[in-house]
Amino acid sequence: YQPGGEGRPSHSTAGPDSQAACVSMAEPASDSLALPQHPPVLSSFDLEGVAVAINQGRCKNIIVMAGAGISVSAGIPDFRTPGTGLYDNLAKYNLPEPTAVFDINFFRDNPAPFYQLARELFPGQYQPTPTHNFIRLLHDRGILLRCFTQNIDSLEAEAGIPKDKIVAAHGNFDSATCIDTGEKVPIDEVRAAIMAGADGG
Repeated sequence: YQPGGEGRPSHSTAGPDSQAACVSMAEPASDSLALPQHPPVLSSFDLEGVAVAINQGRCKNIIVMAGAGISVSAGIPDFRTPGTGLYDNLAKYNLPEPTAVFDINFFRDNPAPFYQLARELFPGQYQPTPTHNFIRLLHDRGILLRCFTQNIDSLEAEAGIPKDKIVAAHGNFDSATCIDTGEKVPIDEVRAAIMAGADGG
């Protein structure tokens, strides 16, 4: 059979050796398809296994992906836990839906819910958690490639992780921009406005 011949018999006049080569190409030996075997990076798929790999120097470019859970022990509530989550705390504002607090059009009409949330989360009120400090330790050891975070509390920077190592997927309090002019606004000015009142003073 010819390679790519869709099962049609070969009409080649070549000798038996050529036909054998064609069969070999069309049906490679199973050994040639085997993937190379590598020793496992982790001795076990738990924290102990990760710690062993780091301490043995087998992890050189670590990427951290963090969510709200790493800030809960600092006293910052997560978003969705019934009763204590931020979305429940904003219910008194009769939001059309919980995520409206982050909607720019809703903010233009009613900024009060966002200002309440911003006051609760503004940096300086909370301390980094052991998890934030662990990420900082990875950086200090020279093995942190990047920290991707969903959190807007800026605790990664508070822990001393350089800003060029942090990717804040939803933004944070490290900078601010005017939504009308596009001009950068000093963060101290934003903080004063947020702390002044429900509508920013």
